[in-house]
Amino acid sequence: MKYLILCLSVLLCNIVCAQDSVKLSGTIVNPVSDSILISYNDNPIAYYPKEYYLVPDKKGNFSMSFPVPHGRYVQAELVHGRNLAEMLVQAGDSLYLSVDVARFDSSLHFTGRGSATENFIAKHTLALGKMNQYTIRVKTAINKEPAVFLKNIEQEKNGELSFLDKNKAGLPESFMKYWTAFYQYYNFFFIQQYPQVHEIVRLRKYTDTIPKGNFAVLKQMPQAFNDSLLQVPSYMLYLTGVFEIQLKAAGYGYLVKDPVKLMEIQDSVNKLANRYLPEKSLEYFTAQNIYGRARSQEPGRTESQFKEFKRRWPKSDFLPVLSKQVAIMERLAPGQPAPDLELVTRDGKTTHLSSLRGKVVYLTFWAGWCKQCVGEMTSMKKVTDLMKDKPLELVYISLNTEKAGDYKIIDKFKFEGDFANITGGWNAKEVQDYGVQSLPAYYLIDEDGNFALQNTPAPSHYTELILAIEKLFH
Repeated sequence: MKYLILCLSVLLCNIVCAQDSVKLSGTIVNPVSDSILISYNDNPIAYYPKEYYLVPDKKGNFSMSFPVPHGRYVQAELVHGRNLAEMLVQAGDSLYLSVDVARFDSSLHFTGRGSATENFIAKHTLALGKMNQYTIRVKTAINKEPAVFLKNIEQEKNGELSFLDKNKAGLPESFMKYWTAFYQYYNFFFIQQYPQVHEIVRLRKYTDTIPKGNFAVLKQMPQAFNDSLLQVPSYMLYLTGVFEIQLKAAGYGYLVKDPVKLMEIQDSVNKLANRYLPEKSLEYFTAQNIYGRARSQEPGRTESQFKEFKRRWPKSDFLPVLSKQVAIMERLAPGQPAPDLELVTRDGKTTHLSSLRGKVVYLTFWAGWCKQCVGEMTSMKKVTDLMKDKPLELVYISLNTEKAGDYKIIDKFKFEGDFANITGGWNAKEVQDYGVQSLPAYYLIDEDGNFALQNTPAPSHYTELILAIEKLFH
């Protein structure tokens, strides 16, 4: 009897485990690296990528499994050398991959449970490019006038849906719903972005003054909320901005230099969300707002919002990441000591952040592949020109694994400061210690080695930044 119970327990465990993981095996021909990397982010409100490596045997055979959340699609990347394949996996998939690296994209082929989806994506890559290239194509339409912009993004979406219609044989209904929503809501998201970004592109400089005519495009963005789409990245992006842009269109601008007015508008956004969003979408929206604003608003406000969130959703899956974010907020608050960093500089020398005590430090996390990072760094000269006789130290820490590319950019633009690289990417201890969640990330550290600001201005906001730095000199 005990043996029977044990067998049933093992069988049940195998069934449950299979539904909470993806199995991937296969054969790789003409490899260019000794490993394969599977990378994905399964956290909808924070970027904490998971990475799993596997090493094929001498014949190119490999097998592995990795955990994914139950009941939704997860976008993943399979990386081998410089080759990358997009995947859209679900718990319970059991995939066998064959690929010849000499013709990587055209030879990708999957069999097994979930293979119809992966083969469709491989075919899409050959015909229209990778899924994330859609955003690049749509972005180019933002410099057009409203009518042309709307026409262009509609054509792009229809092209994607036409491809789906021509190649839908064997695809699950759930995948086709996901695919359709993915492109539809990316269009809605870029409609939200259009009023301000179009003006920035037109003027070739940052502005928050938006002509009323730019908001005309919002008529093509409905309020279309659906809890079942919370697995679709573009739907979640749409949620985060839908009410804010409607308030802006009504004339309520975000006056970031007036904290009281800013909180009033944020409260108005929250009231609209509570009125119109279905429950799960509202839970996500609220969690995302707490998470995203924790580093920029008063700690007491965040703590109050988090307390209310826990009261309303006591079993929320978002509680662990929100708890972590609140803890990071408290750890990085003004007056708290900045974690020490070991810096390995370009010439191979090792130094520490703590050795810069007595100087004000402007610390930047960046990477050469981050265009915004490089653009912001070019604005730093306006700050340093005014601070050349002050004890100000610029420290740049790159997450880039290709150091040569970083140094080429540094030399090209003649950037000044202390430059160092870290290993481990987003999982590096330094990234975790400083709560870095996106690039570029900025920190202002006073002469005693303590954080000086809750929300450090970027170099492009150089007036704000200069005033903040000036206050720190004794």
